[in-house]
Parts: sequence; structure tokens; C-alpha cells
Amino acid sequence: MGFVTGNRNRQKLLEMLGSKGDLETSLIAKNMHLAQPSVKRLVEELVEKKLIVEKAGKCSLTELGTTVERKVQNL
Repeated sequence: MGFVTGNRNRQKLLEMLGSKGDLETSLIAKNMHLAQPSVKRLVEELVEKKLIVEKAGKCSLTELGTTVERKVQNL
């Protein structure tokens, strides 16, 4: 969980997917006011930790990601 809470953008991305469901990376970039390469890097980090999956340009929370997102919300 420290991996997520240690970076505001990771936390914000998980919260966004938790509240809005599957999102395209371009929409994530727009909503977070970040450049596409920055979002790509965030997505890669979260995929590596098995918190999200990316398929056909859309990101969604994994079961683990959902659990972590809920715990972060309750902090």
C-alpha cells in the first residue's frame, strides 16, 4: 500500500478507476492533467504491481487493485 500512497498520481489513478470503472489512457491523462507519457509510466508501474490491467488502451482495477483502492480511501 505504501507504493500507492507514496505517490499522489498513483493514488489518484487508482481512485479514479475505482470510482469511474474502465478508462482509456487518453481520458486518464486528460482528467489528471498529465502528459500521455507520464500516464503510460504510471500504468506500467501499476500493471507491474498487479494493481491494474490494460487491454486495448483501457485500464481497469484488478481484484488486488480494488482491495488496495478501498484501503487507501479509508486512510
